[in-house]
Amino acid sequence: MVVTDSSGHEFLTIVQEKKLYAVFQPITCIKTQTIFGYEGLIRGPSDTAFQSPVLLFDTAAQMDMLVEFDFLCRETVIKQFQKLKLPGNLFINVDPVSIMNNGYGDHETRRIIRESGINPGLIVIEVTETRPIEDIELLTSAVTHYRNLGYQVALDDLGAGYSGLKLWSELGPDFVKIDRHFIHNVDTDKIKQQFIRSIIQASNGLGCRVITEGVETVEEYATLRNMGIQFAQGYYFSRPQTMPPAELPSTLFRKQIIRPQQINDSTTVEMLIKPAIVLQTTATVMEAGEIFVAMPDIESIVILHHGEPIGLLIRKDFMNIYASRYGKELFGRKSILRFVNRNILKVEKNQTLEYVSYKLTSFQNLHTEEFIITDNCKLAGTARLIHLLQAFTELKVNHARYANPLTMLPGNVPIQKYIEQLFDSNNSFVICYFDLDNFKPFNDFYGFCKGDEILMYLGEHLKKNTCDSNSFVGHIGGDDFVMVTSDKGWKDTVYRILEEFDANIQAFYEDGCQQITVSDRYGTTRTFPLMTLSVGAVLVENPASYNEIKIGEKAAIAKHKAKLIKGSSLYTYILPAPEE
Repeated sequence: MVVTDSSGHEFLTIVQEKKLYAVFQPITCIKTQTIFGYEGLIRGPSDTAFQSPVLLFDTAAQMDMLVEFDFLCRETVIKQFQKLKLPGNLFINVDPVSIMNNGYGDHETRRIIRESGINPGLIVIEVTETRPIEDIELLTSAVTHYRNLGYQVALDDLGAGYSGLKLWSELGPDFVKIDRHFIHNVDTDKIKQQFIRSIIQASNGLGCRVITEGVETVEEYATLRNMGIQFAQGYYFSRPQTMPPAELPSTLFRKQIIRPQQINDSTTVEMLIKPAIVLQTTATVMEAGEIFVAMPDIESIVILHHGEPIGLLIRKDFMNIYASRYGKELFGRKSILRFVNRNILKVEKNQTLEYVSYKLTSFQNLHTEEFIITDNCKLAGTARLIHLLQAFTELKVNHARYANPLTMLPGNVPIQKYIEQLFDSNNSFVICYFDLDNFKPFNDFYGFCKGDEILMYLGEHLKKNTCDSNSFVGHIGGDDFVMVTSDKGWKDTVYRILEEFDANIQAFYEDGCQQITVSDRYGTTRTFPLMTLSVGAVLVENPASYNEIKIGEKAAIAKHKAKLIKGSSLYTYILPAPEE
């Protein structure tokens, strides 16, 4: 923006009348699940264009008032922080130009901090590189001066500035803040994850602590937590506010719910997808070569025609020609199509691990370690063959370890694990226990093989009706099954299951009979009607107020009540809120 007489006058009025105000965004310690400190940010009058801090600082720079304006920002932030009596550290953004001017601003900053009563050791000077730094040596000397006064130092927006890594090595900051670009969608971006791991590794060696900026989703938070990040800030925790929270809800730190793998053959290759590097069919050999040179870690480039992948450029094969003595001169301007490997395994993302693994074994002359995954024929991404085989092997191991051997539904271990995750989430859910009525007489009359057919049918029946991502089905053992769901329409699902069960159960009896006569468990000859299905449900509206033992007790009551009702039935026990 070019400063006009009007805007310049407006800016001067804001500075002279001190019309700035501060907002604060919490910086969270992931390990202790507490607020470690706050970053103080500056805003201008809300009824003007100068509410934007970017416009404020750009105007200050153009009017040669950066040092004076930067001090005013510090003064505003420090005084408001003290007034709010916020806990923890205060991170203050300081322009390098201002830091290197150890005159008025430095002396006055110390005076304000002293008068505020804030411990200088809680002040963190954030070096924000908004423009190229011409004299890093002078900046380093100035930062050392601040550190000698007891302040801590942070390097802001690592990865976004002009000389971030060089500044890091020269300044030796106490904190380094990773730019939000590397945090956005980090849960699905392997390249960003690798970048962050390298920063963590370097920081450990330098005695520096890492803060991630711009955390906006629970998936991003969970990924960073699992990677070992110590501190984080972003909209996921709290937006910048004039009155920020002194503590954060504990629910923000609960483990992300990851639905346990249904231990059967329904797992798809979608779980293996990684982002792909792509070129269009119109690209030249030189364009592909430049990508391979600039990105030495990628193994292939996907070639697209109207969004559909036609094959891969394999690094090894391509670079053997391109990097040869005259390769670039001979082929640089030619089309990449002559180098595309079209003999590539391509599968839809909804195909199962087992299907794709068997398809792979029948694939002839496979010369690459990667394959293509599509979504309705459009590119979804790529995956490595080794990861496919690892996932398939793990699936088979889990089959043997945790699944019920008859129905191949998850057994007690994954059932328990999923319920624990629901408790951690503190979201309401329902546990439905399914129990066959008159199953033992049927088993005694027709034999175990026919009894197993009933159990396998019921397992498939439950899976078919609860295939959404909010529901989980398991086989506890015998004729006991469980469904755990957070689906609001769970009752409709249960009634549909009961209705279809009643419609199909007759087919398992011979000659259309409606009853069987056998000895009961006490040796008395009795007549038993067709099997029915009883469902005892417990609606848990406030998981934090109960434990699994309590819920188990109520589930037993609900199932007993359901079995007292004639025919297939549902009985629901609602756990009341604590105040009730």
